Amino acid sequence: MRVSDIMKPDGRVFLKSEWGQISDEWPCLSFTKRSVGDRLRREFVAGRDVLIYVGTTDAEMTRLPEHRSRLISAVVIEPKQILETRKIVPPEVWQRSNAQWGERWPHSMAVTEANNIIGPPFPKAHDVIPIAYRSFAEFANRGNVVEALGEEREAVLELPIEPLELNISEDVCAYLELRKSVSPEVNVSIRREALRMAELIIGRVNRGDEKNVRINPLRTAPNLSDLKALLIRKWNEQAGVCMLCGGNLVTGCSNKMLQPSADRVDSANGAYDDENVWITHLACNLAKNKYSLEDFSNWLSVVRGDDSEQDE
Repeated sequence: MRVSDIMKPDGRVFLKSEWGQISDEWPCLSFTKRSVGDRLRREFVAGRDVLIYVGTTDAEMTRLPEHRSRLISAVVIEPKQILETRKIVPPEVWQRSNAQWGERWPHSMAVTEANNIIGPPFPKAHDVIPIAYRSFAEFANRGNVVEALGEEREAVLELPIEPLELNISEDVCAYLELRKSVSPEVNVSIRREALRMAELIIGRVNRGDEKNVRINPLRTAPNLSDLKALLIRKWNEQAGVCMLCGGNLVTGCSNKMLQPSADRVDSANGAYDDENVWITHLACNLAKNKYSLEDFSNWLSVVRGDDSEQDE
């Protein structure tokens, strides 16, 4: 298996100095300056590009001599969100790092695919990527990422790698599952309905109708794209049926009673999060909120013609 196997033929090869290989001890890409993350958010495309770890020359930071100035790992990252490193790295490792270096790498991106370049001996950076490697010394590139181009990019693509299974935190797992919901394979009409419902929720929040709303597993402030992704995932989990009446959810319907509606399972809880939201018909949502769940169930039984057990 080679680096070229984990990226698209037109993919870009990014490089970043690191103290060691990707591992469970530090299962994410971390950086000091938020600008590094901003650049990756703009330029790195998950599934197309790859990022290569280059061992530093610092003997104190990169303790294993065989990693220094070598190409040591190849990873794919999720660039859509910058995360807090302390929530991803094991607590004891984070405490040890802070004791030695301070909170030096507060920002991170999740690694979705981890591979270590085969070694030792690991490929020497100045042999494989001489121009890109020298550019790390430029002031503008301190702590930043650089790109391998031309023949250097081609040389990186041929490097042999071995996959690594990472044990990552529950928060990161939940976020990655959430991001899968925005796959282009999701029906466009469902995505439109999810966006409409998400905008309605954000509108209520902005008007102050709801307080303390949380919308993604990372407990961040309301974010339209993450809320949309959550609703798409809920739609798929529910197999496209209303969670109150069991009838099919209809997209693009002019009958407002049948419009899909994001409903809080526990209306007393203001959170639109994974545990407290499901999708229903608007009519079912309004009926459940205005009357008791028992009254709603009785009404539903009558509508279905199954009213044999109702009070006369």
